[in-house]
Amino acid sequence: MIVTVVNEGHGQAKLALVEHLAALRGLAGRKVLLMDADSSPHESPCGNAALPVAARAVCGKSVQAELENQGQRFQDIVVDADGRDSLGSRAALIAARVVVIPADDLHGDAVRTARLADRIGNARLFNPALRIVILACQDGCRDDACVTAVLHRRLPGAEVATHPGVLYAAVFGG
Repeated sequence: MIVTVVNEGHGQAKLALVEHLAALRGLAGRKVLLMDADSSPHESPCGNAALPVAARAVCGKSVQAELENQGQRFQDIVVDADGRDSLGSRAALIAARVVVIPADDLHGDAVRTARLADRIGNARLFNPALRIVILACQDGCRDDACVTAVLHRRLPGAEVATHPGVLYAAVFGG
């Protein structure tokens, strides 16, 4: 299964989420690849020795080929997708079975939220079975302008994980 974690822009929270999902999946006995397909370098290196997963950094045109190639070697691939619309980000979204959106990373920015919703909507044109899981804003916002609410309205059928503790079950089904 390919799980792509995406936002609009760059943030350490996304990398931590990717590492967390990959590590939990690896601890569940699965053969997991953590793919860093973000064009911005990370301070925390993917492939941290403490993670029970393999890691690989790939970007640009090679993302699609790597997903196809590595998909035969690993049971699960968790992708840290680029924070902007790029070939690599598109390939990761189109190949994914599930996309995870950390709403907090958008910091209430309506323009970035709309841009991200459009990117994911476009990926659904090529991957209509794409499941979307939104990790809800952790500040507990309840108004219609909240990033979580906006994404949920703009992405029909999206699920909302109310906190990181239920995210694994929402993504992997158990």
